[in-house]
Amino acid sequence: MQEQFKPQESILPYDVVTLPSGGIYYPNKKKSVKVTYLNASDENLLASAAARQNDLVDTLLQRKILDKDILVVDMAECDKEAILVFLRNTAFGPEYKIKLKDSSTDKEFEHTIDLSVLKTKETKVTLDENNEFEFHLDKCNKKCKLTFLTPKQNQLLKEIDEQNKDNINNPYMTKQLEMIIKEIDGNRDGMTIAQFIQTMPIIDSQSIRKVIRENTPEIDLTIPVTTPSGTEMNVRIVFGVEFFRPFYGI
Repeated sequence: MQEQFKPQESILPYDVVTLPSGGIYYPNKKKSVKVTYLNASDENLLASAAARQNDLVDTLLQRKILDKDILVVDMAECDKEAILVFLRNTAFGPEYKIKLKDSSTDKEFEHTIDLSVLKTKETKVTLDENNEFEFHLDKCNKKCKLTFLTPKQNQLLKEIDEQNKDNINNPYMTKQLEMIIKEIDGNRDGMTIAQFIQTMPIIDSQSIRKVIRENTPEIDLTIPVTTPSGTEMNVRIVFGVEFFRPFYGI
């Protein structure tokens, strides 16, 4: 009897989208989500003159992700981007026309991007069951364990930076390292790690940021473009209102 009263989402057509993060940011290790397609009712949102970039993205994701064990606010940017590309590709196809300016002639030109060729950056470190990986600090000759920053931690760091923007001793950099470093030579005490960070050689702190930056899961959204004058330029895809609006003549 209960099967006759399934939630409405269960009858919606959907596809499974693999998350570029591999689920490393989520307690349930979720690696994919069910996403339903854009439909006629979404056109009101896409064509709305009042829609702003962040509002549009979050509202679309909340509407289209069928899984209820993951919150949009907790999702990594790369996972949001993968779902947005899926929504656009399945609704309008992979061709994305954008208008650019040729820096050599100052003239505007149109370029078509093939969204189907976007690739996820490969993570080359090996994560353990705690989503941590080993890393050696060459200058101070210590072994540590690092982890990637979660979306919530990145948001917290932005708030710390904003709150201390006029403070000459802005703690942003050291707070960032405190979130990344989980162990130093087998010691996992937070206070000990925080004290160690204060005297860490800058060459080691920079090497930590480099390995994190180079291995953090993300979609490569930078596209090489050759302008009509022959100039090479790199264009980064931006997800927002204009990503969907060209089809409405707005």
